[in-house]
Amino acid sequence: MKDAAHALELLQHSRHDWMNRLQMIKGNLELENIDRAKEVIEEIIIEARQEAQLSLLGAPMLCEWLLTYNWRRRSDLCLKFELLNHGKIPNEMDSPIFTWLRNVVGKIETMVPARANNELYLIFQVDEGNLSFFITLEYEGGPLSSSPIEALAVSEGPQLKWNEYSNESFIVETSFTWAMQQER
Repeated sequence: MKDAAHALELLQHSRHDWMNRLQMIKGNLELENIDRAKEVIEEIIIEARQEAQLSLLGAPMLCEWLLTYNWRRRSDLCLKFELLNHGKIPNEMDSPIFTWLRNVVGKIETMVPARANNELYLIFQVDEGNLSFFITLEYEGGPLSSSPIEALAVSEGPQLKWNEYSNESFIVETSFTWAMQQER
């Protein structure tokens, strides 16, 4: 019963999103703003391709969380993601990556200002040859209430490499690696 209620909730959010997108296209067409309508359609196509690629990653917990985050968010943080390449990670990596990322995003949520355009952009890359999954986090928005370096330094998990940071933006990279399964 709980799974059915959860599935219905997800379908309601999805339907609502699609109706908003269709209304944007329809409104632009009615205003004879054909170029903007085409841009909206292209944005939808790119987003759908990214969602499909994420679904094939082999990380169902991470995938479900990312695809539904903006529907359920309780803070003023908008989450966006991009996969730079196709690839698959081992299923056993799903939980540690999901747990770490959810904790990091939770800390960032507490630092963002209210009623500001706060975006956290997650960039993923799979390197199956080197058994690695790379994550880049890019924040841009209102002034954070504390230093991102201090807030994220206490997070258990992989080592972070800070590319840049300020009170209103930061870029940090990390990676997860896994061991090759020995065949017996």
